[in-house]
Amino acid sequence: MKENLRRLFEYRELLFNLTRKEVKVKYKNSFLGFIWSLVTPLMMLVVFYVAFGVIFKMRAEGMEHYAFYLMAGILPWTYLQTTLASGVSCIVASGDLVKKVYFPREVLPLSYLGSASFHFVLQEFMLILFLVFFGIPLTPWIFIFPVLMILQAIFIAGLTLLLASLNVFFRDVQHFTDILLQAWFWMTPIVYPISLIQNTLPGWAERIYMLNPMTHIILMWQRIIYNSPVNGGAAYYFSASGFIYTVALSIFLLLAGYYVFSRMEGKFAEFI
Repeated sequence: MKENLRRLFEYRELLFNLTRKEVKVKYKNSFLGFIWSLVTPLMMLVVFYVAFGVIFKMRAEGMEHYAFYLMAGILPWTYLQTTLASGVSCIVASGDLVKKVYFPREVLPLSYLGSASFHFVLQEFMLILFLVFFGIPLTPWIFIFPVLMILQAIFIAGLTLLLASLNVFFRDVQHFTDILLQAWFWMTPIVYPISLIQNTLPGWAERIYMLNPMTHIILMWQRIIYNSPVNGGAAYYFSASGFIYTVALSIFLLLAGYYVFSRMEGKFAEFI
């Protein structure tokens, strides 16, 4: 693994160029350009706001500025979803390149992570501008934005490397990932507050629910962006042990994913 990391560092310029290409190609010849990176989360916002904020009156749970609560969770979720949707199948999709040219194969899924990271920062910057515009005060917690983003990037990178390597040998993985993401979304407190889980599920089921690492990541985003203790107490929950568990799991997943990817990399060209 140490040797692979050294090779990856040597090919850092290739990683940067592929990331830049993914950013540019996505909206090439598009009139609105990067504005399109905001369309998907905004559409999700409208749908869920109408469904939960208007029809089911989730705002009755004491959620102030419910639309911003939704955005605080939807944006980091989109960050995960976008990377996995493209990264899991990237080795197979780049089969001709993998067969003909030598380079560290992990550059491919990591370039999709880099592109998604760029759009995520852009989206979060726009959300913060909206918060300021509507007079919703920010808190000092906003300064841990880079730390939380790095944590989520580590988690996503490990999961993407693991699934991308397995998908070369078992093409069902990319289809399973699509189903997983749909179920995973509803098992994460994005459109509903965490209090709904705490007040509804029995203790053993709640403990299982809290094993979801994205739950703790989303709760932290809601804390630093939406200011959940003030704007929605029902959405605020912080567990030091749960956060430490998420950090440990993310690091383990990155190491495990990179290890599996490195071990399987030599057989990619044969199975594509």
